[in-house]
Amino acid sequence: MGVIENELKFPRSVWFIICEELCERINYSGIKTVLVLYLTSVLNFSEDDSTVIFHCFIFLSYFMPLIGAILADSYWGKFKTMIRMSIFYLFGNLILTGASMANNFSIHTQRCIAIIALLLIAIGTGGIKPCTYTFGGDQFKLPEQRDQLTRFFKRFVAAISLGALIATFFIPELRKGVHCLGRDTCFPLAFGVLSLVMITATVVFLLGSNLYIKRKPENHVIFRTFGCIFYAIRKKCTSPVSDCAHWLDHAGKKYSQIQISDTKSALEVIHIFIAFPAFWALYGQLGSRWIFQATLMNGKIECIDWEIKPDQMQTIHPLTSLLLILSYNSILSPFLAKFGIRRPIQKLILGCSLAAVAFLLTAVLQYKIFGENAVIPASESQFTVYNGLNCNVQINSSLAGNGTIGSTGYFNFKYKPILNEEIVDIRLTFDSSCKPNTNYGKLDTNVTVAKGKKISYFLTPTLNNEVLLRRINDYDDLRKPKNGYPSLRFIISDDIKKNESFALVINEKKSLLSYNMSSFANEHFKQVKLGNYNLTHGEEVISSNIHFIPATIYTLILNNNSLTMESSLYTTNSGNYLHIFWQLPQYAFIILSDVIFIATAIEFTFTEAPPRIKSFISACYSITQSFGNLLVVFISVLSFKEQMHEYLFFSGLMFADTLLLAYLGYNYKYKAYKQRPNDDAENNENDTKLKANNNEFKQSDSA
Repeated sequence: MGVIENELKFPRSVWFIICEELCERINYSGIKTVLVLYLTSVLNFSEDDSTVIFHCFIFLSYFMPLIGAILADSYWGKFKTMIRMSIFYLFGNLILTGASMANNFSIHTQRCIAIIALLLIAIGTGGIKPCTYTFGGDQFKLPEQRDQLTRFFKRFVAAISLGALIATFFIPELRKGVHCLGRDTCFPLAFGVLSLVMITATVVFLLGSNLYIKRKPENHVIFRTFGCIFYAIRKKCTSPVSDCAHWLDHAGKKYSQIQISDTKSALEVIHIFIAFPAFWALYGQLGSRWIFQATLMNGKIECIDWEIKPDQMQTIHPLTSLLLILSYNSILSPFLAKFGIRRPIQKLILGCSLAAVAFLLTAVLQYKIFGENAVIPASESQFTVYNGLNCNVQINSSLAGNGTIGSTGYFNFKYKPILNEEIVDIRLTFDSSCKPNTNYGKLDTNVTVAKGKKISYFLTPTLNNEVLLRRINDYDDLRKPKNGYPSLRFIISDDIKKNESFALVINEKKSLLSYNMSSFANEHFKQVKLGNYNLTHGEEVISSNIHFIPATIYTLILNNNSLTMESSLYTTNSGNYLHIFWQLPQYAFIILSDVIFIATAIEFTFTEAPPRIKSFISACYSITQSFGNLLVVFISVLSFKEQMHEYLFFSGLMFADTLLLAYLGYNYKYKAYKQRPNDDAENNENDTKLKANNNEFKQSDSA
């Protein structure tokens, strides 16, 4: 009617939608940020199981948009869909908060409650995803307010990035900065705050109810497109002779040529989507595997006396991504064009290549953290003697050789046995500095050796003032755990009473973490957390600043020399305690990959999809993200013995997927669609035709 855009005000209603999206993103990003640590540290899942649960959660979150789009477009409408899905979302948050507080329940019950909560949250957030920005777009009158609509989308994207930025920085602080329920962390506080944020999101959205333009659901495009595909397949399979140029042409009796043509174009786009899940598989691990890697690293920033939490490293992602997205059209895209990278598929290939490099760097960093694994040749055997005496000991053996063990030291012997297991005679001679126990002159004894094995022995005084060489367990376990935690065994001298109370207490402010030495009574290796510890005997500190680093095997021996408790810490297969900033190179590559790939994928999905079935293509795009997370689940179930090998596998998979994408895109023909003014009328005409022909084809279909 001659209305120009500046006469139409920017709709006030969209501010409620933007605020709702900001709060929802804080909630969802906050849950993703701390979820794997909650699963491992509170619910006691293994890292592999936690990874599976995390990516199943993400899988459902990105599969539900298809259901949400169907409900919004065909049944409830966008407004009702968002409200009803928000109820699922909110209940899931409240249940998750309750599960984190349920200390009185068994661990099995807590796990079940948490899984139910995550299921509700995934249904809620997935159902909302396809509705929020499209509902915001419904508030504008087009084409008169096209520029205002563009500003809305920019603010909407900014709200998403800002929400993720707030969540990834502050929620880990709430998790770690406060101790509650007898733990070193306070997940109830983190989840409780996120629940309040979700309540705020729902209330804010409802406050704008009277201002919204609410369009009635009338678009069955997803059903029509699927119907066209399945009808064509059925007719092709049941038709004995076919003269159709394309298998979709079999649907010509029931669907219009425009619908068939659009479906053909859609399948060409979906053909490119085949390569997308592998990218999402790598991208999704920022919130799972990369956090686990960060738990093995030093986040301390000494100059400001503050520690970067493992899950807080993700803050780099939304912050840098937001800056790159804002400069994408003005800086990044022209820069790529200088190297001939202009077409969407070329940019997608580059994004995939950068993701592969990111995981290659992740594998290299994992190798640096773990160091070398000790491997005993199959033809060789080793035995180690730990000296629990405060004097030097000479060891002589005609078969294994000779050696001297210093006071509270150790010596490692190598021997090549003929049989799989043999007995080796040895003589121990004590020097004059040894205290005058009954048999401290010489000790003739023997040790057992086995091919490809290592066995440890402990030379210890007894309560009867004798000395003996005691075997420690069966064989030494030299394997480093996949999670990279230090392995510790605790050995107490035989002249110390077994009912004495010893503990390892972590030497950190307000920390509650401790290990009672009675749990090491069987002298097996046990996983402990990184950090500085004090060894205590009741209230007395025997030894301070015992430092455990990742991927290292420790033997802690407690002696009672000259009526004074002393401890000695021995290290084998040492790993490295690197600073968390060593993750920055892999973050740089994955962030650059993310910005290039996702920005291009969204553009490709929108511009290459026929105007009438954009919602169908958008739903298929979301499903590629869900399948990517499902891929991580399958690979995690395979359970690689070493995490580095899993990272290398993903890097190789991504390089192969890059080649697949190049192959799929080689003959792809780009399209240029124009929205025609009679599209809606044409769709209505097709619906009428479909209804009119329905009875006609019922009989032939059933036949």
